[in-house]
Amino acid sequence: MKHSIPKSYYKSNSRDVKLSRGKTIAVFSDIHAPYHDVASLTEAVNRAKKASPDVVILLGDIMDFHRISRYPNDPGTLSFADEIRIGVELLEYMRRSFPNADFYYIEGNHEVRLAHYIQRNAAELQGLNSLDLAFLLELDRFEIEFLQMGFIHCGDMTFLHGHEIPGIGGVNPSRKLFTKMKKSAMCGHLHRPESFYTRDGAGKMLQCHVVGHLGDPHPAYWMRNEWQHGYAMVDVSKGGVVRVDNVIL
Repeated sequence: MKHSIPKSYYKSNSRDVKLSRGKTIAVFSDIHAPYHDVASLTEAVNRAKKASPDVVILLGDIMDFHRISRYPNDPGTLSFADEIRIGVELLEYMRRSFPNADFYYIEGNHEVRLAHYIQRNAAELQGLNSLDLAFLLELDRFEIEFLQMGFIHCGDMTFLHGHEIPGIGGVNPSRKLFTKMKKSAMCGHLHRPESFYTRDGAGKMLQCHVVGHLGDPHPAYWMRNEWQHGYAMVDVSKGGVVRVDNVIL
């Protein structure tokens, strides 16, 4: 009889990135290309360029991937190939707008649609490099780091898409984000910009923010909504103090 613990098949999924302090960070979320709002995206990028950010974070749902969704396709929607083509054009525009910034792209629930589609319809094709999202969107060419199942940390602030933390929707999402994360954090996903501030027992300020979206404000599946366009600018001092401008457009 063996008296040892059997082999474990546990695999760590920790893929977080920790940025050094003393950074100005531009955050864009939920663009939903090719169904992006050109006017709001242009305004957000032009405003952010004035701050010369050191880092640009694409906070997830940059792509929509409507045609490979498990939901019914709306009439007249673009093919998946066209979605990819426009996504590449969008990323090239973003990279040219911030040529000197470090770029990070956090996977959102809409990006996950690709892996789910392959699992449902062609499981044997899983793992092919040519079907990898980073390959399709040419992220290496644009020097954009893609994070799957990972958060970004800088100073006291943590950046995530939002779908990773269930239960933050509904009323007061930024406060719910705080109750789940128990630290300063910023997410997108909900399309409704909002901020929450508090202090811990030692008097240290804690803050959570939900960033607005930059996509179609009236999609067919939810034409009358309470969404708002927006983006965020985050300054992290060398001492780790975080200042956030959660901009509503």
